[in-house]
Amino acid sequence: MQQRPDRYISFRDIDCDGNAERFVTALRAAMRAGERDDPFWSYFEAKLEGRNGPKHDALYHVHCNLNPLRELLERWEESELEAMLEALEIECC
Repeated sequence: MQQRPDRYISFRDIDCDGNAERFVTALRAAMRAGERDDPFWSYFEAKLEGRNGPKHDALYHVHCNLNPLRELLERWEESELEAMLEALEIECC
């Protein structure tokens, strides 16, 4: 029987917080560059900045909003950001 890796050990040496921050930075840049207006983005950005509920780190907010973020990126056709989100989900969430 194959053992599943202990996720706490397997996260070692992965910069999950840094990767989440880089994802959010790229997401913000895509939002500005595309001059996009999206209700979910407004909600998510307010959460990130602590204007809508308690302020948490980027990884927390990405983890809590994986599916809506995935849908947003599909609508925007942002395949590079989709790949970043997929990696965050697999490696860190």
